[in-house]
Amino acid sequence: MWDVIIIGAGMSGFGAGLRLALAGKKVLLLEQHNSIGGLNGFYYRNGIKYDVGLHALTNFVSVGSKGHPLTKLCRQLRIPYEQLQLKEQRLTRIRFPQVDLTFSNNFEQLLSEVDEKFPQEVDNFRRLDAHILQLSDTELSGPDFVSARTQLKPFIKNSYLREMLLLPLFYYGSAHVNDLDWRQFAILYKAIYKEGFSRPLGGVRTILRLLRERFREWGGTLRVKARVAHIQCVGQEAKRVVLASGEVLEAKQILSSIGLQETRQLCGQGGVNHTQPVLTFAETISTLDASSSSQGWHDTIVFFSKTPEVHYETPLQLVDFNSGVICIPENYQEHECPQRTTLRTTHLANYHQWSQLTEEAYYAAKAKCLEASRACAFDILGSKPQGSFIAEDMFTPRTILRFTGHQQGAIYGSPQKIRDGNIGYKNLFLCGTDQGFLGIIGALLSGISMANYHCLK
Repeated sequence: MWDVIIIGAGMSGFGAGLRLALAGKKVLLLEQHNSIGGLNGFYYRNGIKYDVGLHALTNFVSVGSKGHPLTKLCRQLRIPYEQLQLKEQRLTRIRFPQVDLTFSNNFEQLLSEVDEKFPQEVDNFRRLDAHILQLSDTELSGPDFVSARTQLKPFIKNSYLREMLLLPLFYYGSAHVNDLDWRQFAILYKAIYKEGFSRPLGGVRTILRLLRERFREWGGTLRVKARVAHIQCVGQEAKRVVLASGEVLEAKQILSSIGLQETRQLCGQGGVNHTQPVLTFAETISTLDASSSSQGWHDTIVFFSKTPEVHYETPLQLVDFNSGVICIPENYQEHECPQRTTLRTTHLANYHQWSQLTEEAYYAAKAKCLEASRACAFDILGSKPQGSFIAEDMFTPRTILRFTGHQQGAIYGSPQKIRDGNIGYKNLFLCGTDQGFLGIIGALLSGISMANYHCLK
């Protein structure tokens, strides 16, 4: 009999598992694949490392800062800040037709940009900033959804500036079509604009190895290739976890990080039924045998929209190249391979279009979309590369479904979030994306919060 079984060895699963192990609980962490990390994993191919999911770690603050999500996380998991090996961003750009905004880990940079590009809005932007800082955005109760677009209008009169401020937050955490929950807006605003971006030296594997080592050190048990087939429930109690192998496991409590609908499906509550459109993405990774500086590419991240109004919605075609994210990991302040450039692009995608392709058509479409995405990035960055691409890969919504189990390739899960993790059982709770905290820091804090709230009262 385990004290707690956790389903899914992603960031939230490890956050919960390590927190519980530190508290002396007998914890079992189950992962269906042979690698950990979920949406934020890594793999090697032909000697080159590919990070999956990680563009940036949000919520950057310097060592010794108090009262921030990053330092709270380190304290709760007893991880020394220095072991994260964080390297700060250089500059991030929000690129729209005719105007750019840039920001760094110094909020004054963005404030100065707004003052220069939208002088009539700078006082309104200051009012918005003061209001956001007063919001309580981490409460586990409250309304399910409040429109960020609606809430922004009384503060920012200029629609162009509103769209520019929304774009990075959409791509970093919205499960809603063309909108964002107001509390999620506040969380992401502070995480991205007030605190900032960093990246662990070595990428996401630095964090995953640290979590895995600490989890095992404190007595936690990790099992990979252990897919959960279903959860046996009697009334309002989850009695047993049954693996695909037929093995039956028992625990006093269960935490699931795999998603709301996916967890309900394991409990026999019928098929996955998303009542709202599910947003998903396609991502490319291309490695160039030349430095980013030699290409004239100096920004760390570029969020772009080719239209004045952001269309954050499922495209009619396989991939929408009219907006997206371009990330160059070598453009953090330090990097392990400065003579290479990794060009990463992310765009909205259509799961149903990808799912209907035959295998032959699927791989042909991947190759075509990869080329189109790179051409789009060259256009946004302002130059074509001088050098040769020595490696490349592309992830589609089908890839996401295969390796995470998220139905329809839903990166940010269901639009419906269960902030207290309670889905109707007295001993089975959610953590992770569908609990409502997003990104790597948010996912870790979700696991910690749900472990504290439900298992360590």
